[in-house]
Amino acid sequence: MEATGDDPCDRESESSDVVESIVAIDVKEKRAIGCSIFSTADGVLKIANDIPMANENVAEQFLNYAQPTTILMSRRVPETILTFVEKHVERSTHDLHFRLMPSSDFSHTFACEELSSLGSNGDCSFRTASPSNTEEQCIGSNGQALHMPGHSEPQCMKLVRCGSLVDLESVASLSCAGALLTELHRRRSLASSPSSSGGVDIFDVRSVTMFNLADHVFVSEESLLSLQIINHESHPNSQAWSIDSNSSSEKENLSIYGLLHPLASTPQGRAHLRHMFLQPTSDLDIIMDRQRTISLLLQPSNEEKSRRVVSIIDGIAPLVLTRVGDLIERVVNFDQAKSQQRYSVRPGIDDELDGLKRQYDGLNSFLTEVANHVAQDLPAWARQSIRSCIFLPQLGFLTVVEQGYQQGGSSFDEECAGDGLWKKSFTDNETAYYKNRHMTELDEQYGDIYSQISDREVEVMQRLAMDVIVHEEALLATAAICGEFDALLALAIGAAKYGWKAPQLTTANILHIKGGRHPLQELLSPSFVPNDCYIGDDGNVTPGRTVQALVLTGPNQSGKSVYIKQVAIIVYLAHIGSFVPADAAVIGTVDKILTRISLRESVSGTGSTFAHDLKDVSHAMKYSTARSLVLLDEFGNGTTANDGAGMFTAMLDYFLSSAAQTPRILAATHFHEVFANGYLNHHSTLTLAHMDVRTDWDAINPEDKVTYLFRLVEGYSSTSLGSQCAVLSGIPEDIINRAREIGELIS
Repeated sequence: MEATGDDPCDRESESSDVVESIVAIDVKEKRAIGCSIFSTADGVLKIANDIPMANENVAEQFLNYAQPTTILMSRRVPETILTFVEKHVERSTHDLHFRLMPSSDFSHTFACEELSSLGSNGDCSFRTASPSNTEEQCIGSNGQALHMPGHSEPQCMKLVRCGSLVDLESVASLSCAGALLTELHRRRSLASSPSSSGGVDIFDVRSVTMFNLADHVFVSEESLLSLQIINHESHPNSQAWSIDSNSSSEKENLSIYGLLHPLASTPQGRAHLRHMFLQPTSDLDIIMDRQRTISLLLQPSNEEKSRRVVSIIDGIAPLVLTRVGDLIERVVNFDQAKSQQRYSVRPGIDDELDGLKRQYDGLNSFLTEVANHVAQDLPAWARQSIRSCIFLPQLGFLTVVEQGYQQGGSSFDEECAGDGLWKKSFTDNETAYYKNRHMTELDEQYGDIYSQISDREVEVMQRLAMDVIVHEEALLATAAICGEFDALLALAIGAAKYGWKAPQLTTANILHIKGGRHPLQELLSPSFVPNDCYIGDDGNVTPGRTVQALVLTGPNQSGKSVYIKQVAIIVYLAHIGSFVPADAAVIGTVDKILTRISLRESVSGTGSTFAHDLKDVSHAMKYSTARSLVLLDEFGNGTTANDGAGMFTAMLDYFLSSAAQTPRILAATHFHEVFANGYLNHHSTLTLAHMDVRTDWDAINPEDKVTYLFRLVEGYSSTSLGSQCAVLSGIPEDIINRAREIGELIS
């Protein structure tokens, strides 16, 4: 471990009243950045939701929020973030300590085990906090423990219980929690030593919370995939090895980002566009700035200029870039550097280096003469064993002798090298390499000339780097400006290409969309039917009534899932500053988009499908706020009908009974009996709708019996048309008829 400044533990004996704020930061393989924070002021361990895009801006937000006295950072953190944090420490006006720790200390498995055992004393409650809120929402009024004291639980059950209280998918942040817990154990050990008078209990974890960065809209990686915001897959040529550390073995599959990614014309633009997609924000100033730029680019008077800008950006070559490029080209011999796999400086740049290279290049002919001179000192029979003299870096000059020659039963070693003037350095097959007085003289005269050349080239390259770094600020600023403009231009081109409109963002808790469309689905279906969405009340829609939850019913394949996904996509796009696929939209800013949408299953995962569903819903219930958007697609289908309907009803009742903390909810379900029996009729903030269909049971062709209109209408539908879907899917008719009979008997 490395440290800057004194170890904070050394100061604990001076005063136990000093408030410590310890922050740990880590970055995982998929570039997700995580953070955990512990404060001795309240004994709270705060675990962040992972943020998919790791960069200095996110690290800065974590540091600004934590106001740390100690920063723990994993060695696997990218160099750019590490450099930023080091500069942050240098600029700090207060006593700030920084420690770079082995990545093995940031263990997700260790963190899960430790968190599972934290509640063994029954005094560790779990809460959720948001930097934008002044209050924390407690989970369990009794200080809910991770497991009951006195009872032994299997590790899998500990993980299940732990996963119901913290987000186990936030791997980077949980790894940070593991490093923090290790650090706290170290602090407690030092504080309890005889030489310390500090308090031990200030390093005890009293409670654990999840938190989300202010102005950052939290969307889990699973939600990004299920909504097809980002949808990457392994590249077909992913086994190809590349020395480019920035190259990716993934390619973008069909996704919202994939629609706009090709519209950016520069690498910086594509990188900035991905950055925008992975960091949605609720900051209205940032959103409005982006919208104004897109609107400006889309004005008819700027249409031709916008098209020209694409080629202009591609050909941008500012004077500073040209000067830097010429400077590097004048010094570096790229062809030779590529073949030699090391630095190579052109002739005429450094006189001393040129002299060393001339000496080295002349060694071959010179060493041939030396080999002949060495052979003259040997008996005639042994001269033929001298092959040559060579120079090897770090070993110096050596005489090469072919083994196997003998005179009177004596070998070369016994006759010629036995006097101690010849020393064998090593052998290679039938060849031996010797040091003798001639080689020693050459070593003293020329030294390790190869290393001298390498060292001198490093010095020249360092001087070049110093000359280039003068232009660093201008280069980075140019790249950043071009990248940001190119990304916004891609959004503008996409808006014009796909007919997207500018949404109106507000802090009001509303979601009004007119003529909303699914941007991917409409590309596959030329006759895509737009639909409206009204949640919340701004005084214009159903005055006097505030709708917080919209529940969709209706037949299979009628478009329920597409509808709730399109609403979430529109909300997401609005929060990156993009135009949206709708005729008009008024969107209240959100802090989280929480989903329960089936996506994929894996044999490597633990728990059943229903267990995963419960985990997602549990997180939504614990961590949602009035500013959150919650999507629930067919929750409860993974268990028996009665249990599923009961869980679905109880979950909705919980949300709708939260009054001012009720999030905006979109749900799709087949549990028609819940509404037929009026179990939720007492909630005025709940509205029901279904996707309209037309039936003609007299039609001859099975596909003509049901016509899906894909139009949202009020009220609930009590039919699922499951048998008709089976017909359209090719299930034999006798099986379908039998299924109808069994269904009637069960009902």
